[in-house]
Amino acid sequence: MDSPVNFDTWQSNWFSPVTGLPQFSAIDPADARWIIQQLIQRHRDGVEAWLEDHAKQDAASHNARAWEFVEREEELSDAISKAWSPISHLQAVADHEELREAYKQCLELLTEHQTWRSQNPAIYRIFAELRNSPEFDRLLPGQQRIVEVELRDFHLAGVDLNADDRKRYAEIMLRMSKLGAQFQENLLDATQAWNLHIEQRSALAGLPESELRLLAGNAAAHDQEGWLIDLSYPSYAAIITYAEDRDLRHEVYKAFVTRASDQGPQAGQWDNTSIIDEKLSLRHQLALLLGFANYAEYALVTRMAGSPKLVMDFLEHLAQRALPPARKQFAQLQAFALANGATEPIQPWDLAFWSERYRMAELQLSDEILKPYFPLDAMFNSLCHTARQVFGITLEIDETVETWDPAVRFYWLNDASGQRIAGMYVDLFTRKVKRGGAWMDTFRSRRTGPAGVQLPIAFLNCNFPPPQEDHPSLLTHHDVETLFHEFGHCLHHMLTEVDWPQINGLNNVEWDAVELPSQLLENWCWEENFLDGFARHYSSGQALPADLKERLLRSRKFQKATQLMRQLEFALDDFRLHLEYNPEHPRSPLELIEEVRQQYGLLEVPEWNRFFNSFSHVFGGGYAAGYYSYLWAEQLAANAWERILEFGPYSAEAGAALRREILSVGASRPSMDSFVAFCGRPPQEGPLLRSYGLE
Repeated sequence: MDSPVNFDTWQSNWFSPVTGLPQFSAIDPADARWIIQQLIQRHRDGVEAWLEDHAKQDAASHNARAWEFVEREEELSDAISKAWSPISHLQAVADHEELREAYKQCLELLTEHQTWRSQNPAIYRIFAELRNSPEFDRLLPGQQRIVEVELRDFHLAGVDLNADDRKRYAEIMLRMSKLGAQFQENLLDATQAWNLHIEQRSALAGLPESELRLLAGNAAAHDQEGWLIDLSYPSYAAIITYAEDRDLRHEVYKAFVTRASDQGPQAGQWDNTSIIDEKLSLRHQLALLLGFANYAEYALVTRMAGSPKLVMDFLEHLAQRALPPARKQFAQLQAFALANGATEPIQPWDLAFWSERYRMAELQLSDEILKPYFPLDAMFNSLCHTARQVFGITLEIDETVETWDPAVRFYWLNDASGQRIAGMYVDLFTRKVKRGGAWMDTFRSRRTGPAGVQLPIAFLNCNFPPPQEDHPSLLTHHDVETLFHEFGHCLHHMLTEVDWPQINGLNNVEWDAVELPSQLLENWCWEENFLDGFARHYSSGQALPADLKERLLRSRKFQKATQLMRQLEFALDDFRLHLEYNPEHPRSPLELIEEVRQQYGLLEVPEWNRFFNSFSHVFGGGYAAGYYSYLWAEQLAANAWERILEFGPYSAEAGAALRREILSVGASRPSMDSFVAFCGRPPQEGPLLRSYGLE
């Protein structure tokens, strides 16, 4: 294949020679496939050259040299990761057709390469022989952990299979990666394709000024007058929460929950139904191929929970505790709605509207009352303050670092001595070409090499409403929690003190423990010191009034059981789909979802609801048979928070312990060991129940 770029110079074009960070404007998608292909080939050539030389050595030196191989291979893998990361990230935040095609081509190459590597018997033997040799006992604990994790993953990747089964494994993995990418593309296309132009302000009765400005900004971006409703979450939430026109709420709700499906206004376009069916089938085939009864059993090998029974017991016990109070809370909401103008029982498109009004009636509290006190700039400052007080780190903006959008900022993290330890891109506003939701990702991991320590770099992404005219971006309190949540993930990556990327940051942390730092960070958003110090009116500077603060704090457990039941429904839907899949008698996901809803649901859902067609966590991301992880990690976080409160929420001692025992160690030891080292005991159910007002 002819070279579209000079392989010796592409790095100096793509990356800053000073910082090593991406120069996003210089990244040409047309070059991406070739570059990834060359880096993969360099990895293979390097591995095979080492193995060839290794075979010539006498047996006595084999295991003594084995760790050299681990380090050399990681160096080659790191080069691939640093090239792939900006391509993958741009596809999520600045999507366009050429980039999308490059992403898919590179993903295919990387999937094939990962399968080649994970099924390579010669590489496997290096680790197996090292594990069984006297050299293993001379390795550091972190190095031993890498060997153990690698051996586990080799077996999960089918290194023990015969040639035909290894080929089938490779086919399944490649097909699943393609389907995951297509699922996300379909969802983004469906989200972008629908909008509703409103010319009369009266049609938007009930919407606060801030939401009207958001929709007016949407219209202006399309060179239109009036207001434009689209399916980005801020726009959807504005209508479903505030619009008095029930027909309008119904129309927007239907468009939102039928995205990428066979129903709704875009019926049949970008339909993810067949992708869901095929992914469930392929996951089941993969599990059987590797000797597991189902995909849930296979997935739990690398998670804290360990067994399907433990997960189901955890979810069902929580549901049994939460369902009676949730039904009572929902009945109270229903009665309120009927007493205040609802002409029939609440439907899904009424839920947010009446919930907001009920909260206003009971607590004299609404998002619209609160948002002026949570301007984004002040909330980001509060994030920096918390990081400094609790963890002893400061964030320093660097405007010389190139980003992919003018609104994106880059920050260096410095420790208490002023030493630079990490970096973070912060992309907070919704854009048409950016996928929905909030997430973190990584550009590179910490590692030590000939040039010294490579600093970890993270991406923090949200979808907050951008500033409008003379008004700053105003957040709901839930938005503030989201900001802290994603920063918690970033801290887990950036505060690592482990020099091996295989086990530092989030890498190889059990999936149901990876949300612990993020969910833990949300607690600081509810602290009185935080509210007193940073919740100030964006125009007057007035502090959050004491009575409003008290009502906000009471709202933390208001209607909380109903929120828990919603999360439990999603978790049970996902886990049971992967636990109970039967290829001989395939069952429609809709049937199982309806069965779970009948048992645990609070609200009738229309037969045309296709929420799972946009459930990217499970079908476009890594949460298959793992959505329960949010609640599992929430239990860990509730326990950890009660431990922190024993010292005080802004205690540097507690922050240092959290950093030392959890954030800095990554997967260098099992997450349960890290949790016990911090809390002094295994997790208990009580703190989680207390956080929901259920104990």
